[in-house]
Amino acid sequence: MRAYLVVAVSFFVLSGLSQVPEIADESGFDAAMKDVGKTFGAVRAGIEARDGEQTAAGADHLIEIFTGVKTFLEANGADGAASIAEDARQAASDLKAAVDNQDFSSLPDIRNRIGGTCGSCHNDYREENPDGGYRIKAGVI
Repeated sequence: MRAYLVVAVSFFVLSGLSQVPEIADESGFDAAMKDVGKTFGAVRAGIEARDGEQTAAGADHLIEIFTGVKTFLEANGADGAASIAEDARQAASDLKAAVDNQDFSSLPDIRNRIGGTCGSCHNDYREENPDGGYRIKAGVI
């Protein structure tokens, strides 16, 4: 029952994530980061449920998001953060390829690479707002 619930919720999350808008400002960047969180959660659930279709769909969406994030960061002179976004995009691409090639044993390591890029970028380029949310550190862009 739990697996069916995870799959149903993850499908619902992923079905609403078909098109990634261009990131024009910090508000759009914030929305993209929230989209990454939801999508990566669905990808992790897909891997756990051994659902290749869900995992591949999430990987495709992460590729789109990280492509937009990289473009936004490069346009704003945040080359270090853009490099991390490219690493995340590449890891998502590797995840999609692993699913397509049925190389399921590599999925946990690739999932961890994606998570590692998130942690690295957050540690270096993110700070907490007084209200408890997060923003790009002052001076990064």
